[in-house]
Amino acid sequence: MTTKGNDQLLSLARPWQLALAEGWAAFRSANPPVGAVVTGAAGNILATARSRRHDSTAPPGQLAGTDLAHAEVNALAQLRTGQHDHVTLWTTLQPCPLCSAAAMSTRCGQVRYLAADPMWDGAEHLPELNESVAARWPRFEGPEPGWPAFWQTALSVAYQIGRGNADAATVTLRAEHAPDAAGLGRAIAADPALSDHLTTLDLPAALDELLFSPAR
Repeated sequence: MTTKGNDQLLSLARPWQLALAEGWAAFRSANPPVGAVVTGAAGNILATARSRRHDSTAPPGQLAGTDLAHAEVNALAQLRTGQHDHVTLWTTLQPCPLCSAAAMSTRCGQVRYLAADPMWDGAEHLPELNESVAARWPRFEGPEPGWPAFWQTALSVAYQIGRGNADAATVTLRAEHAPDAAGLGRAIAADPALSDHLTTLDLPAALDELLFSPAR
């Protein structure tokens, strides 16, 4: 049986579908809810990954149990050494400086992201450091309009509050930037029964319940 959540998900480009699924898997496993995908010049999927900060294990070549275990880093780490200016990194959240530097270091050609992260406003000026950085800096494209960015922001806020960081700058800035999405994130975090219930759902079912139910 198809649902609105499933239909909405399938209407997106395949890399976004996979990145959102990875981000949801991260959220369900109590990790920062970020997913990432790497595609080649023909749009073929080269790598998928999620954040694994609080995991004890990770697939070979990826990081877990460390603050460096970001989704983008784990996706890009699957590329062999070489020039990757034909490669696109798709990520559900605007990359932080660590992940932006990882994209630069792997010579990734383009970075696309769904939701803005106001925590890193100004990071776009990093290529101004010098000509060498500017020459290797990927092209950034984002944020994207619509529900996927709203969803990502809500999950990010819910995760931070769930970790006891309700007053963190990341929550405050996101609430200023996207108050409705942040409001949903606060509602998720404020209801332990809802939070526990969500971890039992796949992504389409969670979308139906939180975004696309008739009551919303």
